[in-house]
Amino acid sequence: MKIFSLKCVNCGAALEVKQDIDEFACGYCGVQQHVERGGGIVSLRRLEEALDDVKLGTNRAASELALSRLHADVNAICARRDSEIKALRTADEKSNVLIGWGIIIGVGLAIYAYGWWSIPVIIGGLVFGSFFIKSVTKEIRMIEARAAARIEPLKEQIARHQSIVDSYDFGTQGKP
Repeated sequence: MKIFSLKCVNCGAALEVKQDIDEFACGYCGVQQHVERGGGIVSLRRLEEALDDVKLGTNRAASELALSRLHADVNAICARRDSEIKALRTADEKSNVLIGWGIIIGVGLAIYAYGWWSIPVIIGGLVFGSFFIKSVTKEIRMIEARAAARIEPLKEQIARHQSIVDSYDFGTQGKP
């Protein structure tokens, strides 16, 4: 069985580590250490550091999954907003067509019934009818404001999770 001579990462004491050992405590200072093997090199690392990397990797994976879900939620809110606005504009278009035809028919009937003396009646009818015409701009703004209010906290969560993903650099000990 092969034995490696290494130094403790905490106190620098000379240690002999067998090939089949992955974790142990230093006999001099008691620090838990993890044996890392790769590319023909054997080294020691504090067990806490190895566990921190596992924790960071887990946090990164969780944040990546959260980012996917949050982006899907934002897209769903935007799709719902767009469909509500489209439905509102379609209904408004139909209403405007009906109002337009009503005005044309009303003007035609007034001219037929009263001749050109019907102009004051027509103007009065247009003024009266204008009270029934409503703009959908206010409703569209309300729909957009509701969607923006629902998206804003999601954007904050996206930024937080993105910073976690961006802060973890494989092979370093960076903290988020």
